[in-house]
Amino acid sequence: MLKTEFEFPEELKKKLQEHIDYFPKKQQAILLCLHTIQDYYGYIPPESLKPLADMLELPLNHVEGVVTFYDMFDTQDRAKYRIRVCVSIVCHLMGKDRLISALEKLLGIKPGETTPDGKFKIVPVQCLGACSEAPVFMINEDEYKFESEEALNEILSRYT
Repeated sequence: MLKTEFEFPEELKKKLQEHIDYFPKKQQAILLCLHTIQDYYGYIPPESLKPLADMLELPLNHVEGVVTFYDMFDTQDRAKYRIRVCVSIVCHLMGKDRLISALEKLLGIKPGETTPDGKFKIVPVQCLGACSEAPVFMINEDEYKFESEEALNEILSRYT
């Protein structure tokens, strides 16, 4: 069987084109397009980078570099719930190690890994912009302050 070139579904392609048309220069739409692709698939399929590079008129290695630079993008191990844990200095000083240890214990995975059922992935990030609540984490778009392992377990149970 011949391998066919990756193509975006028409509805996704239309949305990407809307993003591209919004900006004065096509290349300025790269982050918005990558977020849209990740929202659509649950991750960014590596084979989608070449068609996006073509749409943005950018070299493929530039798009690949953007995806690997930002920790908010996943190219594998898609998970239903991404647990972003702030590892900046404030969260570090306020107990992010206790948070990560509790997550590892409750989920049985390390940062960067996905649970075998594909439900959770722990993603360390540099800042969530909530230093007054440190240590903090987000489950998809919901933000939480880490208080205890028991409270964390209760929060995780909401995402079943």
